[in-house]
Amino acid sequence: MEAGLAEAAAVDARSEAVSPARIFWATWTGWMLDAFDSAAYGLLLVSVWSDLLPRGGIEASKSNIAVYGGIGFSVFVLGWAFSIFWGWLADRIGRVRTMCITILLYSVFTALCGVVSGIVPFLVLRFLVGFGVGGEWAAGTPLLHESVPESVRVRLAGWLHTAAPVGAILASAAALLVVPVFGWRGMFLLGLSPALLAIYLRWQIPEPHRRSRPAGFSPLRSLFTGAQAVVTWSAALMVTCGLLGVWSSSFWIPTVITTRFMAEGYPLQTAQQIASFSGLAGNLGGLGGCLIMPWLAKRAASRKLLAATLFATALIFNVVAYYWFLERLNNIVLFLAMVPLLGFLTGAPFALFTIWLPELFSSGTRGLGLGFTFSVGRVFAALGPLTIGTLAAGIGSYPAAITLVSMIYVLGIAFVAICRETAGQRLPA
Repeated sequence: MEAGLAEAAAVDARSEAVSPARIFWATWTGWMLDAFDSAAYGLLLVSVWSDLLPRGGIEASKSNIAVYGGIGFSVFVLGWAFSIFWGWLADRIGRVRTMCITILLYSVFTALCGVVSGIVPFLVLRFLVGFGVGGEWAAGTPLLHESVPESVRVRLAGWLHTAAPVGAILASAAALLVVPVFGWRGMFLLGLSPALLAIYLRWQIPEPHRRSRPAGFSPLRSLFTGAQAVVTWSAALMVTCGLLGVWSSSFWIPTVITTRFMAEGYPLQTAQQIASFSGLAGNLGGLGGCLIMPWLAKRAASRKLLAATLFATALIFNVVAYYWFLERLNNIVLFLAMVPLLGFLTGAPFALFTIWLPELFSSGTRGLGLGFTFSVGRVFAALGPLTIGTLAAGIGSYPAAITLVSMIYVLGIAFVAICRETAGQRLPA
């Protein structure tokens, strides 16, 4: 017993010796590399399926690329949905250990995507990549919240999500440099690099302070008992709507632009370069939303009002950009001008979620709670890309399909209203 107390004291001393900046940058880098991987597929979608479909005896037509591209998105998100496992594991064996395991998994499976030549093996690997990526949110976000002082927690948590647009920006830049020389396979082979982060985390970042659980404590039961059950489900469904919104908008921008310019006679490589620049513009907008979020969250009297406002504005701008500018006016220039705003409005809610959602759960259930909210969200969100791909193939229009699915933001506002307010409160112990 004395040895155990001594070990716990040593862990606490080591935690206090690590600066909040080091904790932040370690978790930020993990999230950034996840975003890089997620964005890369959207940039490579047309190239991937233009290569793989003929190998499987399927014509690489616009409609087939749309359908299989949507399936590729969906299986990735479905794998991502299993983050409830990583949340449970993070509560059991620790945040840092769980992050290391997930990083190693998605690094290896991403690299393998660059060497397979079959449709089914590629889709299986995309599912496994998503499974690994899903652990970053469930383990990394609690690690940051529980390791830094309360005085900087909200600011650093809000900035944590800047990793997502930065990762996507780097993916766009890498696509411009790597794809013309090494092709789409070279981009996926870059996926081995995050493994180095796992080594750093294992040796440089300690676990946050442990908190004891009451005797007979059941994490899963506590999430679905009494008032907490309402909070758990409303948070999960709110995240679902946000994910459907972002997957139905920002992640399809490169594909929409690539197919539009190819239809106008541009070669695939030129169309992809334009799409990469548009992805860069959209993610710069998303970066702006993430940078400003801690300021907005601090000054807003209500997390709920802020989230509802972001959802409503994202819906309006999606309809204007996709339905009005592209579908009705067929004006790609006006759409491109809207891309940074779309990035801002689809990215900003998730910077708010990075602040808000950990405040909805106690330390004993935080990993599991965050894992559950995003698991539910990703299960339903997995239907979004598939729905858009199928709709686009059926009606012959990506903009119309995206506009229809983006109506999910209306339902999201209702779930925001049900969730618990935490503005001005400390992180629950």
